[in-house]
Amino acid sequence: MDMIKKRSGISKLTIVAIVVAVVVVVAAVAVWLTTMPPPAPVEKKIKVAVIYTTPIEEPWNTVMHEAMVWAKENLNIEYVYTEKVEPADVERVAREYIAVGYDIIVPHSWGFWETTVKLAKEFPNVCFAQGSGPTDIEYPPNVVLYDYWIQDAAYLAGIIAGKMTKTNVVGVVTAYAVPDVNRLVNAFAKGARSVNPDVKISVIFIESWFDPIKGKEAAKALIDQGADFIYAERYGPFEAAREALKEGKKVYCFGNIVDQSKLAEDVVLASVVWDLKTFVKHLVEMKREGTWHGGIYNWGMKEGWAKLVWNPTLKNEVPQDVLQLVNEVQQKIISGELVVYEPKDEMWDPARWA
Repeated sequence: MDMIKKRSGISKLTIVAIVVAVVVVVAAVAVWLTTMPPPAPVEKKIKVAVIYTTPIEEPWNTVMHEAMVWAKENLNIEYVYTEKVEPADVERVAREYIAVGYDIIVPHSWGFWETTVKLAKEFPNVCFAQGSGPTDIEYPPNVVLYDYWIQDAAYLAGIIAGKMTKTNVVGVVTAYAVPDVNRLVNAFAKGARSVNPDVKISVIFIESWFDPIKGKEAAKALIDQGADFIYAERYGPFEAAREALKEGKKVYCFGNIVDQSKLAEDVVLASVVWDLKTFVKHLVEMKREGTWHGGIYNWGMKEGWAKLVWNPTLKNEVPQDVLQLVNEVQQKIISGELVVYEPKDEMWDPARWA
């Protein structure tokens, strides 16, 4: 009977072996847990709100919107926006975003800068990126001031117009005579005059940031004056140029801020482009890393902001010597050998180009 009990039970030797095995496994797990690296911290999702004063389709807005969508897909951010906000209403909209915890507020219009300064002082822990504004004042340290410093590319467009014009009249359809616009108009004029001292520069300010009808009428007036190249700083000139083309007049246009060749492949020769992806990446990284640095950001072609983008459909109509000259001047700008911007370019003086 005792023999049967011994055979049916677990021997002390077996129990000891099991205990030893468990101790060994526990010890191994403990060593593994103490030597394995800690889990990577979860990257904080930065919340960005952009406030636009005109429709999202307006190029100044489109370039920021496209950069933010890119950042949402690649930089782990939350992006929301409000469009068609009047300057009188921007404070209310911005405060609503601040109240729900947005990390970066981007008031994307010159007309918003005073409100941005006011709110930045009231909320020093919120970061602001103000889209254009005066450069002769001191901004709070949590404010980055940026603008479309694409005058380098506008200068190249002027060279093309000055070299290729057959009428010696080139025009610009633009918004207001404010510094950020004036920089582009003056750079375009300088580029044209640098290769053609006799070219006439005709500029029409339509007194609106978004009015394609007025832009078209202004372009028609320039064409009637003999302009065969038009820098379309605003919407509208493409339609006027296409109508002229139907009447047998060849009028080339330059798009602005975004590549607009797809809008009118038969008249848009090239576009003066603003690329904000690297800038938005910089803002997000500064906020995420706690290294926000305010101030005026006046990046240009050297930093990848400003680009001249050809319309591939019409590029073959550009003489080889013009293409070569544009490439040479572009390299001089990037290397720093040629500086396009001058402080006086902030002002508009028609007599300068008379």
